[in-house]
Amino acid sequence: MNKDYLLNVLRRYGALLVLAFILIAVSTAAPGLLRWRAMNSLLQDNAPLLILIIGATFPILLGCLDLSIAAMASLAAVVAAILSPVLGSGSVLVVVAGASVIGGLQGWLIGRFQVPSFVISLGALGIFKGVAMYLTGATMVGIAPGVVVYDLLGGRSFGVSNSFILVLVMASVFASVLKFTNLGRHIYAFGANEVAVYISGVRRDLVRSFAFAASAGCAALGGIMMVSQTMFAGPTMANSLLLPALVGVVVGGTAISGGVGGVLSSLIGGLIAILIRVGVTISGLPPESQDVAFGIVILIAVALTTDRAKIGLVK
Repeated sequence: MNKDYLLNVLRRYGALLVLAFILIAVSTAAPGLLRWRAMNSLLQDNAPLLILIIGATFPILLGCLDLSIAAMASLAAVVAAILSPVLGSGSVLVVVAGASVIGGLQGWLIGRFQVPSFVISLGALGIFKGVAMYLTGATMVGIAPGVVVYDLLGGRSFGVSNSFILVLVMASVFASVLKFTNLGRHIYAFGANEVAVYISGVRRDLVRSFAFAASAGCAALGGIMMVSQTMFAGPTMANSLLLPALVGVVVGGTAISGGVGGVLSSLIGGLIAILIRVGVTISGLPPESQDVAFGIVILIAVALTTDRAKIGLVK
């Protein structure tokens, strides 16, 4: 039983084991958590985080990083709130489509100018945050009742949160894309060896643009979900979701170096991130402790999943 075999087993089943362990620990401290009403409310409240995790999986599968997702979610929420009196539910389609185009442009710029993804996305984070602040004057924007899409996302079907149902639908669609399409195979090949993908004739710019478009589109959808929960939008309302979103992806087994993982694995990692937040809350620790816990978890996860043979010298 060599090191590579153990690492593969850890990547395949480690997230499930961690999820089971944390669930047992948290439910022991708070037995009421296992009740259906409590679980359903928990999943509804955290649906925006889960949809961000689904989208963030794609750049990481390429070996890239999108640090702008939380700022994009806040900006999308603000723009949707401003447009909703004029466009109604159509504002959601406009905002998600616009975010996807902007994300695709980010991916294209990374390849065109050969700038590291974290640099481009960090710059985009600042731009999105600044634009959201300017549009709102650093204040909250309310949503008038009666907009169908917000009522739908905030409601339930068959006793299950509609927002969480949408998360499952999006996860199924994207998981199918990764597993059954040429695009999905190109994404994994890109993450495993970008040079080989280039030599084989695959359009790297299109693959990268799709990954970042999916990430930005999901981030915008996450912002819309947050609006449906509160019926207002703010320029910083999603800022706290960046770190747990990245934690969810890497804890689920998606390697930060690319080429390994998937949407369903990230969804499991997202549930782990949610339970960590719950565990910190019920333990009576201050809210700032969440960031400490997430920081520790992401350091461990990155150390275990990074393929050092691929990236060569670590600086």
